[in-house]
Amino acid sequence: MPPDARVMNHVKLTWEVRQDVSEYCRKSQSKVNRLQLMQPIACAVWIKATNECKVITGPNPNHLVLGHEVRHCFEGHFHP
Repeated sequence: MPPDARVMNHVKLTWEVRQDVSEYCRKSQSKVNRLQLMQPIACAVWIKATNECKVITGPNPNHLVLGHEVRHCFEGHFHP
């Protein structure tokens, strides 16, 4: 998306590696969606208290997974 159409233009981003990524990501979603039906391998969570986006992955994510989650940090929810 062009910068003027993004949800956020300036993002503080952190990355957390967890062994329980699927469970954590399912629990972090505030509404019922596809994640509760699947085993997520990563997710991006907005932390209001610190005004940051936290990318959660397992120990060996590939570049596609990281890029996808970072995109969520800048554009919000873009899935159909």
